[in-house]
Amino acid sequence: MPALKSYRQERFCQLVKQGIPPYRAYPMAGYRADEGAPYRLSENVRVKRRLAEITRGLAMKTRVTVESITDELNGVLAGATADKQFGAARAAIETKAKLHGLMVDRKETGQPGEFAVLQSEAEVIARVRRELGEEAARQLTQALRQADQLQIQGNAPTDEPKRKD
Repeated sequence: MPALKSYRQERFCQLVKQGIPPYRAYPMAGYRADEGAPYRLSENVRVKRRLAEITRGLAMKTRVTVESITDELNGVLAGATADKQFGAARAAIETKAKLHGLMVDRKETGQPGEFAVLQSEAEVIARVRRELGEEAARQLTQALRQADQLQIQGNAPTDEPKRKD
């Protein structure tokens, strides 16, 4: 499909292709600012067809998958190992593990001792709810209940080593 006959519609399509949201692309293409018009224009049959056409090639060029990245990392790993660059080899292995979800980077937030001022379980749960959300608070509450049940049953793990009598 050739470029659209309307210069503004074609410009709108090109801007959206570049990743500019429709509400910003609309006035940049020469239209007067309007809240709903950018999205109505996006639904125009000719505009939709043109957007699909110009972004189709882009999607094929940037096709990156877990498999393609893994293949590239395997190449890096082989080259690094052959050159006895074990630091680079280790980095490639770690990156592959993270890519496949086998390793997760964890990061602490807050200052050391920040939770030390909390006096009760309810205060800790309230803090978790405020900082991490309702789901995290629910999971912590559930984990604490399970730990309490284990202690009641006498199956709770302890820090003390078991004695062999």
